Order: sequence, then structure tokens, then C-alpha cells
Amino acid sequence: MVRPSFKYVYLPADTQLPPEERTMIIPEGEEKEVSCLMDGLKEYFQSTGTLSDAAKEAHKQSIISQLGENASRVDLSQLDMVTGMQMVENVALLANSKDVGYVGVNMYCDDQAIAKELPLNPRACQIAECCGKMVQVRGDVFIARIFDNEDNFKRLDFTLGDLSSSAPWVLQAQQQVRKRYQQGPPAESKVFAGDRSRAQTQAQGAAGLSKPQVRELSSAEAAKEDGNAAFKRGDLPAALAAYTLALERDPTMVVAANNRALVNIRMERFGDAESDGNMVLQHEPNNVKALLRRASAREGLGDPGAAAADFIRALQLEPGNREAASALDRLRPPPKPEQS
Repeated sequence: MVRPSFKYVYLPADTQLPPEERTMIIPEGEEKEVSCLMDGLKEYFQSTGTLSDAAKEAHKQSIISQLGENASRVDLSQLDMVTGMQMVENVALLANSKDVGYVGVNMYCDDQAIAKELPLNPRACQIAECCGKMVQVRGDVFIARIFDNEDNFKRLDFTLGDLSSSAPWVLQAQQQVRKRYQQGPPAESKVFAGDRSRAQTQAQGAAGLSKPQVRELSSAEAAKEDGNAAFKRGDLPAALAAYTLALERDPTMVVAANNRALVNIRMERFGDAESDGNMVLQHEPNNVKALLRRASAREGLGDPGAAAADFIRALQLEPGNREAASALDRLRPPPKPEQS
């Protein structure tokens, strides 16, 4: 029996090397279709550039300085694990929302690229900019396509023919950016390429409005509000169903995913809660709520090391976060008994 496979593109940082189309065979097991690419990329990034002892120590000291008075709560073994952990950073070039048939395109990067002092990848920066993502990409990257509507996940082919600024999926990504800004850019959002003048015009126009503008809730937002109401009255199954409906209508709604993660934790559905946290952090890597909820899910799954890494990251971003500080106290290994 021939195993299913999918194509993806390798885009090296060295512009003297051509992009390369690769094929991955999906291992047996339903969950492998989700994890096979990420597992392979972790191994690749581990083999391309290493953190020197000096870089690891600098990273560790940076974390300690960011933690401030909370540094004493972190065990050194936890810090060693965090500084040495190889992860894959995901940049969602095309969000898998309903308007594009739940098909998304992601760029996968080495999350330690800066610490490893990897070179800038100009072609990756350019393709991200074409999609409205103003990011500085370092090191080799990989680009792949997925279908994900919350109920089903499938890896789809992304070929060298798709690696073009005029490809249909790039135009869809540009339309997504324009649509967001037509609704008004959120205060914390970045100004994307090609939309800087639009954002400035909107800000100037907003300053001159004499009356508040009322925007009707979208169907996804309405479902999210239903979930909030159900959660407040303690109806967790109804809240779960409402947040799931919101995400079916708009898979990029990180607020609904964050809220559903909390519901899943309360219902002890830790695997689902971790998946929700992953989804939020793909779009917003510094979302503290998502880090805390993914950490709680990982603790529930019996992975205290990964949980501690998320709690430490949350404290880096919010040194005064009591939930993270208390959790790290709880996760600290007990002191070894003194030998007589």
C-alpha cells in the first residue's frame, strides 16, 4: 500500500542556492499527519547551527534578568531545558479562514535563529512582506500548505510553482490584510506592508469622528459572545460548543481559541487545550494567556518540563504574573536530602 504524501518547499537563506521542492511520506497514524512535518523540521533545525556555550549562557542570563525577583522561583535545570529546547516558529502567511476554504499556508522557521546568529533570508522576508507580514526571517525556512477546519486536518501540496508573489494564495493573503484594516486595525497590530497609508488614513479619520461608529457582530463574534455567556453561567459544554462554532466560522479568532482552551482545561480535556494554545501562539507568539493555558494543559498531560518552559516565558513577558510565579514554585523539584 502506498502511503499518502505531500509536497513542501525548502527556501535556503543562501541566495546562491535554489529553492527546492520536497516530498514527505506521512507515517501511519491519524495524529502523524499533524506532527510529521514539525518533527522533521525540529531535527533539521537542530542540525543546522548550534548554540554556543556562550550563547546559551547569555540566553539564560537574559531570561533571569527579565524574570527579575521571580528568578529565584525557577530551577536551574528548568532554565537549561528552556535554553536548549529546539522549537519551530510558525508564521501564518495565509490564515486558514472560512473565506479561503480553510486552506492556509505557513512558513516554518528556526526559533533560535537569532541566538545562532543565522544569516538573514531575503527571499523569505520578501514573500512574507508580499503577504502583509513585516518580519525579519533568519536561516533556512520551509513553506507548506494545510487544510484545517477544526474538524479535519490535512496536509496539502505546496510546490515550487506556488512560490511566486503573483500566486493566487498570495493575493488571498493580501485580501485578508485589507479586510482586517477595513474593519479597523487593532491597537496592538503591526502596520503591514502596502497598508501603511491605509492605517494612517483610518487613524486620522477616526480622530475626526463626532459620533461613535457601531459595528455589527460577525457570525463568528456572535458565537464567541454566546460562549462567553455560557461560561459565565457555568455551562461548560455549551461554552465549548459556542467557541467551536466561532472557530469554524473564523479559525483565526484567537480570543475564541484562548477561551476554548480554558474551557477544555476546566473539563480536563488537556490535549485539546494544548492544541488551542498552540493555535493562538502560532498567530500571537507573545500571548501570555495562551502561554499560561498551554502550560496548564501540559501540566495536566504530565509534562512538567514543557509546562515550566511556558510559565517561564510568561514571566519573561509579564514579570508580575502571579499565576506563572505560583506555578513555577509548584513545579520546582524538591530539594535532594543531604547525605550524612
